[in-house]
Amino acid sequence: MAQLSGRPLVIAHRGHSAGAPEQTMAAFGLAVELGADMIEADVRRARDGRLVMLHDATVDRTTDGCGAVAELSSAELARLDAGAWFGARFAGERIPSLEEVFELAEGTGIGLCLEAKGRSPDDYASTAVEVGREIARRGRTRLDVLASFDHESLAAAAAAVPGLRCAPDRLPERGPSDGEAVAAQARAARATIVQHHHEDLTEAVVEELHRAGIEVWAWPPETVQEVDRLLEMEVDAVMGDDVELIRTAVLDRTA
Repeated sequence: MAQLSGRPLVIAHRGHSAGAPEQTMAAFGLAVELGADMIEADVRRARDGRLVMLHDATVDRTTDGCGAVAELSSAELARLDAGAWFGARFAGERIPSLEEVFELAEGTGIGLCLEAKGRSPDDYASTAVEVGREIARRGRTRLDVLASFDHESLAAAAAAVPGLRCAPDRLPERGPSDGEAVAAQARAARATIVQHHHEDLTEAVVEELHRAGIEVWAWPPETVQEVDRLLEMEVDAVMGDDVELIRTAVLDRTA
């Protein structure tokens, strides 16, 4: 999924997490309602091997439980309240499974950027390959993208799944950026997309990556001014917590 009608993609970071608890069906559903082109969400493996949607390695921050995701079964994770911490009206929101998120995407037509997480290199790789194969099994390789900070895992998934599109996060996550070095990272991960923190992105880096045939997905701006700066640099996608703010800014600049 490249730019739509000459405008950058609007990607919901962990769903519309400015208005609902991140990584829940409420946040994902709001992203759809607000017109996001794609939902970004993190995938981890539960103790029993099932894939669930949680950013952190532990459930402590965003649920009423405690402990590592990898040490809890999918049934135990499904019983946790993942919404009350954000607001009383979200009490009872649960940690979704990967299957639930695919069902939402298939029912609405929205794309997915699924970021594989793990506790070890082997865990990262097995999760990335499984998610990539599920994207392909569902016939969604033109719609969905596999992401990770572990570039070797993305390369393994791309090798295992023909046609899979990958979007590595630029390493290091923060600090001055060099376009040629970032392009090399993308090539090593067998990717034609790079996710890049917006504050460290420059017009020169964007131009270098575009010359190399690599899309630039910038994340996560919080103000209209920050989005406008990215649009001036002609990034290919803008990813953030507030879908409404980003979409309005994008449409205003590209109408």
